[in-house]
Amino acid sequence: MTRIDELRILVPVDVSGTEPPPLDVLDHLGAVEVVLLGYFPVPDQAEPALLRDQYGSKATDRLDAVADEHGDPAEVLVFTHDREATIDRIADEYDCDAVLTAGRSTVVERVLVPLRGDVNLNRILAVVADLLLAGNETATLFHSVPEDTDPTQGELLLMGAVDRLVEYGVGRDRVDWQLSKGGDPQTDIVELGAEYDLVVLGETDPSLRERIIGNVLSAIVDALDVPALIVRDVE
Repeated sequence: MTRIDELRILVPVDVSGTEPPPLDVLDHLGAVEVVLLGYFPVPDQAEPALLRDQYGSKATDRLDAVADEHGDPAEVLVFTHDREATIDRIADEYDCDAVLTAGRSTVVERVLVPLRGDVNLNRILAVVADLLLAGNETATLFHSVPEDTDPTQGELLLMGAVDRLVEYGVGRDRVDWQLSKGGDPQTDIVELGAEYDLVVLGETDPSLRERIIGNVLSAIVDALDVPALIVRDVE
């Protein structure tokens, strides 16, 4: 099995305002590489270069302040008409494995990992393994099946995923699994996610932009109070 050489996470931060996002989770993820993307939203009718001339200094100071609080990561500042397209482009440019959304977690001890089948499974498990091997967290793998479906396939998926994490070197006592039958997967993930410090989700569509907005994943991320780590499907 192939591990990720060095887990690299993109963290988008809106630098147009003065209130910094809750990013305490960054201090509890172990030895991961962070790329801090400071984005300044530009109205459609405005020119990014003009706003950069006007607000560039303040935006840089705000981004530097966030970086100083979290280990001085790499910084990128972009004035943009399209936040999602910028996230996608910078994630590609810096070869990021995942994108972290802000949320209020002051510790990271329990990680929830919803799995939706084989989609992006290799990447998700590689990222989860790196997280667990870099720190002391435990993880719960979660899968939901319809009421009238044989749960055997879901159980095999989860047990196989646990075995693969163990093959990566994760202690079996640090990973468990949970299967839900008959519930709404989106509701289940949001409700269960409230009991955890971090939720790891996988991309399933052709571009990060489509996965972040306009689909079920977006609704889940928006409803979560805790941070979400969205694993990019780059294979």
